[in-house]
Amino acid sequence: MATALEYIGIARMGAGIETGEDNAKSLVKSGKAKLLIVAADASDGAKRRAEGYVYGYSTPLVVAPYTKAEVAAMAGRPGCSMAAFRDLGLAASFAAALRAEYGEAYGEIAGLLEEKQRRARARKGRKTGNRRKNV
Repeated sequence: MATALEYIGIARMGAGIETGEDNAKSLVKSGKAKLLIVAADASDGAKRRAEGYVYGYSTPLVVAPYTKAEVAAMAGRPGCSMAAFRDLGLAASFAAALRAEYGEAYGEIAGLLEEKQRRARARKGRKTGNRRKNV
């Protein structure tokens, strides 16, 4: 199993993450962000701005236990302290890995994303009753 930090790199390779404050903000405001993460050593102003970005949206916010340097190294962007996952599966895997590595401090967020993922799978599996049948 990959460590939580490695999921940032995996998401970057698959275009499943937006890095940097402006890009992350845009993704949240568009309603497409599944999880917003902020580095532990980000400034208090950056953390407050991140809280403002997710206010009124269903995007969860996590202060990750990683430094800006660690996040930037995995994101491939120097000085990066904020990133937003656009892929629900990767966001849920990231949160589950955080819970596995750092304990139940991240259990609530991991549970929330697992529930969102379960509901998304259920919606995808449902068949619509309004399709025309070929006769």
